[in-house]
Amino acid sequence: EQTVSTKRLQECNWLQALEGGIDSSHVSFLHSQELERDPLFKGAKANSYNLADLKPYFDVSPSDGGLYIGARRNAEDGKYYWRVTQWVMPCFTMIPPRADHPQHGHFWVPINDENCWTWSYDYHPNRSLTAQERQACLDGKGVHAEVIPGTFISVQNKSNDYLMDRGAQKRGETYSGIAGFAMQDGSLQESMGPIIDRSKENLVQTDYGIVMTRNRLRRAATDLRDKGVMPPGRDVEHMKVRSIAVVLDPELNYAEACKEDMVAAEGKIRTTV
Repeated sequence: EQTVSTKRLQECNWLQALEGGIDSSHVSFLHSQELERDPLFKGAKANSYNLADLKPYFDVSPSDGGLYIGARRNAEDGKYYWRVTQWVMPCFTMIPPRADHPQHGHFWVPINDENCWTWSYDYHPNRSLTAQERQACLDGKGVHAEVIPGTFISVQNKSNDYLMDRGAQKRGETYSGIAGFAMQDGSLQESMGPIIDRSKENLVQTDYGIVMTRNRLRRAATDLRDKGVMPPGRDVEHMKVRSIAVVLDPELNYAEACKEDMVAAEGKIRTTV
């Protein structure tokens, strides 16, 4: 099989969880120690680009079903390393791949205004997952979280401060004292409160994808209410997309140079670094 999926409870509004998922800038600091430690990430050339350039430039383009969210970092010889995340409306994301590792993604399904289900998946379009990759997902590695047996509650959760280890933080083993990609993200998304007060935000250029996502959701909701227009993301063709990782010459933009790379097709080799 080519895919594995897991599910966990997330104690916050689905949209603030999604907004964390489409932000590529935090990888360079929040997850920095995990990149070469986690079996589903380590060894990729792309990791060095993430760690060397902490200030990516964002270039966001509309797709038929959502957005292409491009994050550009410096690479060798004046070239740029691009990571392009796919967002398919309303709640689906596909994270750019690394080397030959399976690529990852999430979808956040609302339970109510203050809770959602976080579905996480690993997928490789060109081969079956190895037994080791599959087990790593089930063990809570990569974007997955270990859950309490018989539940969908993460072992690391609000009630135990996500098993925060200040000693590990002081030793430089983790950025926040929390281990693992999934709950490094989840702890930040939940600790803002169940619904963040966005009137107190200070958005910057690296939040461009988040701003565009909100605008597209608002426009879709308004068009449905006022004009009866069904929102994007419902057509199966809107879902046939691929996230990519690529190094390009500086005069090239991913949206034009990699247009065909971002279209999914059976047997098509993905674009990865």
